[in-house]
Amino acid sequence: MRTGDRSDAARAIGSFVRKGLGGTAKAASRMRMSSQAAAALAGFLTQVREGTDPTINDWVASARTRGLSAQDAALEVISQIVPAGGSVDEESAKHAMNQAIIHLYEVDPTTDIFALTNEQISALMGYTLAFDVYNRVQLELGRVFEKLKFSAQVVQDRLAQVQDYILVVVRDAMTKVRNSSQPRSVRDISDLALRNALEIFGAQ
Repeated sequence: MRTGDRSDAARAIGSFVRKGLGGTAKAASRMRMSSQAAAALAGFLTQVREGTDPTINDWVASARTRGLSAQDAALEVISQIVPAGGSVDEESAKHAMNQAIIHLYEVDPTTDIFALTNEQISALMGYTLAFDVYNRVQLELGRVFEKLKFSAQVVQDRLAQVQDYILVVVRDAMTKVRNSSQPRSVRDISDLALRNALEIFGAQ
């Protein structure tokens, strides 16, 4: 990734999906934990909003009283979904969820994590998938940039561009799946959006 244009970012990600992850099918299989996490996050936050689970309601009341920051809210939501410890893939999924929730607050600082709209929950699912892809790509690109001896500022700019590209592709894939006339479960929506996005990346 020697230049800063979008097509260069797309080619770099495409090469990583094909070679680093072994193609779309293998990539989707390796990232299934994040797809599960995105679906679980959506289901949990829907329950939070609807107030149908007494245990979750107690946690919401406690969290509201404590006035949690975006970072603390993210950590607490994740702790309700994924237990402490776990495999490397589980930790990767937790990290992506944390980034996703914080990004949601960055996009809209007035976000109320306890009363998200369906659109916000869908966006959060997409962010979770996108950040997991980005985190994996970032590790590979870091080695490439080191070989090219890019300055710290150039590296930062390139990674920001890659992140933006991934977020857009996953957002569009999520929107397409949700707008389909075929009824699907939240898990199926998450799985299909991830696979569709990976197919786009791999085709570059």
